[in-house]
Amino acid sequence: MRYAVILAGGWGERLWPMSTRERPKQLLKLIGRSSLVSETLTRIAPLVSVDDTLVLTGASLREKILEELEPVPTERIIGEPVGKSTAPAIALAASVLLAADPDAAMVVLPADHVILDADAFRRAISLAFEEAESEGALVTLGIRPTRPETEYGYIKAGGPAGVDGVRQVDRFVEKPDRETAARYVLDGGYYWNSGIFIWRADRFLEEIGRHLAPVAEALAGVTEVPGTVGFEAEIEEYYETVPDISVDYAVMEKADHVTVVPCEIGWDDVGAWPALARIWEEDGDGNVAEGRSVIVDSEGCVVYSEEGVVAVIGMRDVVVARTDGVTLVCPKDRARDVRTVVAELRKKGLIGGG
Repeated sequence: MRYAVILAGGWGERLWPMSTRERPKQLLKLIGRSSLVSETLTRIAPLVSVDDTLVLTGASLREKILEELEPVPTERIIGEPVGKSTAPAIALAASVLLAADPDAAMVVLPADHVILDADAFRRAISLAFEEAESEGALVTLGIRPTRPETEYGYIKAGGPAGVDGVRQVDRFVEKPDRETAARYVLDGGYYWNSGIFIWRADRFLEEIGRHLAPVAEALAGVTEVPGTVGFEAEIEEYYETVPDISVDYAVMEKADHVTVVPCEIGWDDVGAWPALARIWEEDGDGNVAEGRSVIVDSEGCVVYSEEGVVAVIGMRDVVVARTDGVTLVCPKDRARDVRTVVAELRKKGLIGGG
């Protein structure tokens, strides 16, 4: 049977101050009237029922996620006591699914991505499920690059895989410099790493056993089912034990049978402020704005206001964001440094969070 696992932890700190620990990126309505996490559930629902969907989020966010994903059974939304990146979370989900269904196949979906072509997305996921179930492969979606992006990891595709339309993965590539990224785009054999994965639960746990023994050992102590007091106690101990590591580093870059479905699905991880220029409507000068704002004699700006009015005059390629008594102003090409600002503000006690 097929299942969906939605990863709804983290908080998207590079979109601060719009995204905060109390209202993280996955709860924002960046496009349309629904939050990103709600759109994630809606997008996969034609392929996997809500009853067969598992959601992992931070324990402090669980109640808010429950409100956003009301159709999902309460016991299917797991609150992680502490964030330990993607490998431990996905391994826990796979273990829970496998305990209930020895034939479980799963798609792992980040809750904070924008995907504009839902039909193309579902076609790619269906193809990936076929590859995973028939060939025992660990499958990922590879996004055809449209620009020399330096903020994404890349996948170098090889020859054909078992199912038509799927290719072998030659290797995963770290975030490149701009010159290398431009070469990847021209090459045609490189794809953005979407962070969307599809595999049989048993196959994935085999790879966890091979490459991430501390997680495999810790999983042996999780025997209760979600929604019980015993389960809550067990995952407390589980998360105390496991390392903080991503599934890409822990498994995908080491496993032998890894394949990729190349696709074009209107995907964007909206990782930082400049990404909003790709998903919000531009004016004639390349500016995008949400909220009450006035932009005069400016080009390529990203402007956001949740309170009051923001006025921008004579600027080029800047981000101006105002919300909840906080203002951010920075050049678009320095938007990656928002994390540094957040860390400094937290150290000075000017914003909350650990």
